[in-house]
Amino acid sequence: MSFSNLEDKFSGIWRRALNESSLNAVTPELIEKWASDKRLINPVAKRADVGVFHPTPCIVLTVEGGKACFPTIPVSGDENWRIRRKQHDDQAALWDKVEWFMPLWLPMGEISKLLASVRHVTRERALDLFKYHTSTLYTLAFQAVCIEQILPLARSLNEIVPLAREAYLGAYSGYWATSVGALIPAIEGSLTRIVSDLGTKATAPDKIDHAVNRAIETAAQLHFDRMWVPPEYKTCDYLFGQDERVFAFETFRRWLKSHFFCNTDEYRGVTWLNRHMFAHGTAASWQQPANFARMVVALATLAAIESWYDASHSVSFFLPDMNDDSTLLWQQALLRGDVQMKLKLTEQNHFRKHGRLVPPLPADNGVLLRKGLLSQQCMTDLVRPLRDAGWNVKVNEPDDEALYMTVDASHDEKLFSVALLYSCGTDNGIYKMLAKECVAILYCGAPYKQDSFAYGISVHVGPVLGWQPPKAG
Repeated sequence: MSFSNLEDKFSGIWRRALNESSLNAVTPELIEKWASDKRLINPVAKRADVGVFHPTPCIVLTVEGGKACFPTIPVSGDENWRIRRKQHDDQAALWDKVEWFMPLWLPMGEISKLLASVRHVTRERALDLFKYHTSTLYTLAFQAVCIEQILPLARSLNEIVPLAREAYLGAYSGYWATSVGALIPAIEGSLTRIVSDLGTKATAPDKIDHAVNRAIETAAQLHFDRMWVPPEYKTCDYLFGQDERVFAFETFRRWLKSHFFCNTDEYRGVTWLNRHMFAHGTAASWQQPANFARMVVALATLAAIESWYDASHSVSFFLPDMNDDSTLLWQQALLRGDVQMKLKLTEQNHFRKHGRLVPPLPADNGVLLRKGLLSQQCMTDLVRPLRDAGWNVKVNEPDDEALYMTVDASHDEKLFSVALLYSCGTDNGIYKMLAKECVAILYCGAPYKQDSFAYGISVHVGPVLGWQPPKAG
């Protein structure tokens, strides 16, 4: 008997089961009788829970040529199904809140911590917490494994591996915006190659649905151990809370359609990681560094989608151990980062000699580095001499742009303040503002056209290394 004929007979048995007062009333003996009525050979039926992750109570019928499972709960589910569905709907809403999807290759314990932290906070705060948690999960090493050991397994991504590798090294050399921008078009390119059987007129949503639906179909077949099952039980709607693979694929679909590919005027997110905003230049916030890790992981997830789309299963849901390729790429990024730090320090000194700040880049305005350098020199070249001269010293925070900071020195009834500028070439308005409160305005580095910047200032102005504080007492 052909498999199609067998499917027809299984469908007939299922229709008879639906005509019973309830599916719970169906017994293995009834299934065997109905199978015999349809002249199926050697029918044997027994109760079993079928399905990985969260199984469905069924009656499994084995006959010559095939097997079928007939669920004994309605497709609308029982109480346990409804509880799980509610839990997964709530979890999906949290992933939408942080503009992401159920991640593959991460420990469930870490995922639970992340979701618990974002449950009762605003969307903006949730994004901050998401960055905090994923900074220790989507590490340099994790990204290297994705690029060298997962992307090459996908037909649709194999050719962009060199691009991903260059973007990775570029990102950790400080060029975050360029690296994020290089990978954004790769998402659509990969989708197009995955669904190459679709016509050229297919839209991005068409491609997404075609790819994800096929991946879910493959997952559904494996969920029920490749047995025949009523088609309504193989849908995303039924399996959303039953099979974690289906849940991951569906939340990935929602991220692609609701965030990454949604129309510009419909976007309501905070990450600004949107294909159309990138293409049309309507916003620049997609350039933030955290979006680079998102892009690498999204491409790796597309590789997983492809392996379930074509049922090759070439991409495992277990993160592979680092091999030599990913280890060397990771070490290369660390080396680039070390060199970049030295380069940034050299750049800072070079620009400061010319009375300038290093021009801001899309993902780095230079404030953090200036703040660190300014604070370090303040502690070494201003606070220490004041303390050695017998003063108690209070150190104030640098301003928001890290252009200056002040310290307050006191001893008995004596009190005075001193300002430290990041550079001699600071706006005259800042000099005048500080001169109202400070007895001296010092700056890091060598003088650069001091009279052009510090005109109209009556207090002492000069390099911090040339100033000697008065003795206390």
